[in-house]
Amino acid sequence: MSQLPILEQSRDLILDEVGAIDTTLLFHELKRTYAKTGDSVPVDFRRLVSWLKIGDQLTHHIHPYPAKLLPHIAHFFLRCNSGHPISHVLDPFCGSGTVALEASILGYTSFVADANPFASLLTNVKTTAYNVDALREGVARITERACRLRTAPSISVVNAEKWYTPKVKLRLEILLRAINEYDEPSIKNFFLVCFSGTARKLSCIDPAISVPVKLKPKNSFSQRQNEKILERLFFIENAKPADEFFRICHENIERVEVANRANPLRTTAIIVGNDARAIKADSLPAPGIPLIITSPPYGTAQKYVRASSLSLNWLGLAEPRQLSTLEGQSIGREHSPAYRNETGHGVLPEDFQKFIEQVHRINPLRSLITRQYLLELRAALTSMYVATSRGGRIVLVIGNNQVCGKTLFTNRYISEVMTELGCEHELDLVDQIKSRGLLTKRNGTASVIAKEYVLVFRKR
Repeated sequence: MSQLPILEQSRDLILDEVGAIDTTLLFHELKRTYAKTGDSVPVDFRRLVSWLKIGDQLTHHIHPYPAKLLPHIAHFFLRCNSGHPISHVLDPFCGSGTVALEASILGYTSFVADANPFASLLTNVKTTAYNVDALREGVARITERACRLRTAPSISVVNAEKWYTPKVKLRLEILLRAINEYDEPSIKNFFLVCFSGTARKLSCIDPAISVPVKLKPKNSFSQRQNEKILERLFFIENAKPADEFFRICHENIERVEVANRANPLRTTAIIVGNDARAIKADSLPAPGIPLIITSPPYGTAQKYVRASSLSLNWLGLAEPRQLSTLEGQSIGREHSPAYRNETGHGVLPEDFQKFIEQVHRINPLRSLITRQYLLELRAALTSMYVATSRGGRIVLVIGNNQVCGKTLFTNRYISEVMTELGCEHELDLVDQIKSRGLLTKRNGTASVIAKEYVLVFRKR
């Protein structure tokens, strides 16, 4: 993908007081290009923000999470002095906390929301400036305690017998008991996230797939692939959870140290709800948030609740029988009875109503699910608009998917809704997805998503 020449020249022009590049000139050059054509401007955020290297940075990789937002996108807009003072940032679909972490490193106060309680927990841990000496002392005490214990309460985990041997599950339950008995609640969340990573690492889940799929050799795999799978299964069967927990904790402590060096005074993200359609306005500063950066769930793109089902079960955030209810509260859900009572509410723009009617002739259920997705997305966009201060910006990252072989242009839908609400569509960018857990079909009527749009709106 070609890069605008002026961007290559501008990138090295302005450094802020800590030596990081100010992206204001890049932002305005992209705006000018978009204003000339009105077409989506192709960019490669990895090249555009080339000083931010791909890989393990700060606490971004403290725990696996599907479809993480590219840090470069958050970094670019947070580093942009676009004429509206920024002190607070909101991400109402916070996921693993990418925006909140990048904002906290810059000294901004970040507000977050997410329907998945594990996402809120993970964001809390990623943005907290822990005392690393206390963390090291804590992990030593917990592992020592776990080695002495012989029993623990049984934890109800969905399909536990499929993912764990009885021996491994018992040792994990003992480890979790040791964590829950730890007497420092202020840092217990850190150890719970590390435990979650341990429980996933020692399960028979295929680590290459975000949703739980059992790891096993296949005739279609190469001999070397199957050998690696057998080696991993042997490791899982013979691993000691306390040892793996100890290793994961210390890797994450090192990540916290790096983040502390970047900004030792950063503040923990503030949770303002669990529903982007109903952000708690009284929890936000007046007269509103100057910058929102978020990536709403893509239609039929990812099973977020199922992907984190083990973490939700192990940490007591949701029992197995509650997972379907939790999924039903999420926007972009695929399997939920909620549409039966909700699809009668709200009116779609004419083009999208025609789209729903076309899909209905092919697959009535898929049309109902897609319609509800669009209506709920509109409710979330309206909530964001209300939360934004006048002159503030809303940056939305979204991908278009196919429904029954027809492309659902979610980017156009968002633009129509935001314009109707009273926003100026300032910028429209398109970036290729290299792979962040989105290239997996959820059902036979969906498709992979190969590119995403970054849409910028300003509240008039």
